[in-house]
Amino acid sequence: MTSDSAVPATTIRRRRLGSAQSSRVHARLPLTEAAIDGLAKVSGGRLLEELVGLTAATTVVVGSAEHTDEPVVAVSGPAGPVLSSIGLAAQTTVADLVRAVDSTLRAATAVDDVDAALADAVLVRSARVGGPLAAGASRRNFIELTLTEPGADGGRELLAETDPELTEAWFLEVLLRSVVGVLAGFTDPRSAVAALLSAGPEDVATTTGFGRDGFEPDGVTTTLTAPIEEAVRRHPDRTAVVAGAETLTYREFWRAAEAVATRLHASGIGRGDRVALFTGKSIHAVPAITGTLLAGAAYVPLDPRSPAARLAEILDDAECGAVLAAPDMLTELPAGLTTPVIDIQSAVGHDAGDVDTGDPEPHRSRPLPDDLAYVVYTSGSTGRPKGVEIRHRAIASYVHWKLGNHELGLDTRLLQLPSLAFDSSVADLFPVLASGGRLVLADTHRLLPRQLAELVEQHRITHLTIVPSLYQVLLDELAGAAATLRAVTVAGEATSADLVRRHHELLAGVRLINEYGPTESSVGATAFDHGTDAGPGVPIGWPISNTVATVTGADGRALPVGFVGELRLAGHGLANGYRNRPELTAAAFVADAEAPGARSYRTGDLVWWRPDGMLEFAGRADDQVKIRGHRVEPGEVESVLALLPGVLQAAVTVVSGPDGAPALAAWLNVVDTTVEEIRARAAATLPPAMVPTSITLIAELPRLVSGKIDRKALTRLVETATAPSPPFPSPSAPSQAAPGGDELETTVGDIFEEVLACGPIGPDGDFFEEGGHSLLAISVLDAVEKRLGVSVDLGDFFLTPTVREVAELVRKAKPEAAE
Repeated sequence: MTSDSAVPATTIRRRRLGSAQSSRVHARLPLTEAAIDGLAKVSGGRLLEELVGLTAATTVVVGSAEHTDEPVVAVSGPAGPVLSSIGLAAQTTVADLVRAVDSTLRAATAVDDVDAALADAVLVRSARVGGPLAAGASRRNFIELTLTEPGADGGRELLAETDPELTEAWFLEVLLRSVVGVLAGFTDPRSAVAALLSAGPEDVATTTGFGRDGFEPDGVTTTLTAPIEEAVRRHPDRTAVVAGAETLTYREFWRAAEAVATRLHASGIGRGDRVALFTGKSIHAVPAITGTLLAGAAYVPLDPRSPAARLAEILDDAECGAVLAAPDMLTELPAGLTTPVIDIQSAVGHDAGDVDTGDPEPHRSRPLPDDLAYVVYTSGSTGRPKGVEIRHRAIASYVHWKLGNHELGLDTRLLQLPSLAFDSSVADLFPVLASGGRLVLADTHRLLPRQLAELVEQHRITHLTIVPSLYQVLLDELAGAAATLRAVTVAGEATSADLVRRHHELLAGVRLINEYGPTESSVGATAFDHGTDAGPGVPIGWPISNTVATVTGADGRALPVGFVGELRLAGHGLANGYRNRPELTAAAFVADAEAPGARSYRTGDLVWWRPDGMLEFAGRADDQVKIRGHRVEPGEVESVLALLPGVLQAAVTVVSGPDGAPALAAWLNVVDTTVEEIRARAAATLPPAMVPTSITLIAELPRLVSGKIDRKALTRLVETATAPSPPFPSPSAPSQAAPGGDELETTVGDIFEEVLACGPIGPDGDFFEEGGHSLLAISVLDAVEKRLGVSVDLGDFFLTPTVREVAELVRKAKPEAAE
């Protein structure tokens, strides 16, 4: 493989824990006798061959540190810097690797743009070879790795130096130990490259300790309902659930749940069965969930915003024995449904409070710790959603941790924001009910930030869990709640440094807790409290008490501090697997003799250990992305689009949306169909978060030499076609009226354009067809209220999202706004 100046060097991610120091960063390490011997074996003591051997060892280490099979390192040769690009997977033995590096370096030409070639790269050099280090370089933001001349005793050293903006000394020290370790593996040139160890025993022992620190081996052997039943016995008259103007005490809530269990048993539902819940945020939702569990069954939450086709697919896969539905949602169930449907209101009485309010009595059947508690469906790359099966014991271990970590008790009042259809709601419901606290249900798809803030103040909320993108628009409204709020938990997305700063400025003294965890590990796996200084990275915290974490390379071996690898989770919180998907379960939940339970879950998330034992997020190993807190597999979206009438080929990529958050862009080759028809059919099949923000028709999809779709080329097309815009528009003077509209419609159109960062939108322009989504809709209504003095209902906006229709809503709410 030939390197030239057009081949970019592998970028070294920045490994810093705090502000950069003012001086250069240095580290040094003597070569061990084994490393000196290994270098001699592959070089024969020749100067240029020594540089080749050092480059080969560094290539292995850089590939491991950056989780890539095709690392590119810079080399300071006799004529100046060159680039060495090697495909590690193609190299069988050490001898093969060294020969490949030698061939590459001999064919390489000196780079033309030194600054660009060496930016955030590793530059390998030998003091014995000499040559210009980096002629013409104006900055030094690369890691310089130098092999010294032999000393009087024949000893050699490796030196590392870099710009403080790139990394800190601890990472240089790990790199040096790793390079020395790989050189030691060169003593037998016939040995396998795959067997080379880029992490020494001490470094692996350190990160193994990090992954197990705080782990409680015994776990908890209880169910989700047992601690709630105890809270009912202790505090029957305290308020348990609030939904709008309706409330339930713990006694009323429990009796309603018992009534649900009785009705389910009468319908033939028992241990091991599954019951779908289609309740929204009604007062009956929590009794429905708890009653299903008391019946010994597992609940399968359905998202009211999902199209009927999606609901039917989940009901079919889950093989539910019944559907518990709110009376006002019965008509939204899929047509032709054969599963028995139970009106939840009739199951508990006309009102939840109408049921017997005597003391709670043990029901004739209670769930067991190893029974299935719930099945939550997530996006699947093959076009089918995946049902994640969670046992009582698994999620109960998380509840046990959260009760202590979040300091939940009788005075806890939590504003419950996440949809009950997603497992993030589990992190709210069961810990609060087990603590004897109060749940206040809120529907974020119907309420504006101002209205959510009013609920916080009205109910003197102490805790809330929220995705960062929603917290970004809610935070400014919460200043009046500082006196009662004790903790805000952000989860589901990366949290920006700016959000952390704003939180501590506006809500000083209120904890900002960051939780990370996939559905497959029972909601939460790592956590930490954000300090006032968020730092330069994307931390996700330390493993919680029920979790063991490991960061592994592609070979499954543990990596040292600072090396990027896939996060694997083990412990008490692991799911059973994916319902009816044994092949996916086997691929994701792998045998692991060192892990508790002898298995671990491959998250697909790339992370690295900090030297203080905290994990930093570094991206995904695949294309999966979080869209407004929802886990989305672009492959599933692509598969669904490809099956639509008239679509010949489909490609879906992740791009930056109008608000700077991740969004989906679809590129389609079609015949006899339009973008409008495709969008309508996609919306009828996929949940809102999975409908692409932009849909572009293209004559031919760009492809790589291998024949695969060139997704990077598509992403570049999107990035060059759009300009970033701030997600929160500021008031501005209206422009001239658009053709076919009046001044009010022009103002509304201006707001649409600013929020969506797009070109002109006419009176019939649909906000969602132009790429809008629920969080951007909040920005539109916020701007309407500030600019026109009118509060438009969010639910009305979803039903009438065109410029003309929104202008009409404004006229009806405040006729003088149209004057």
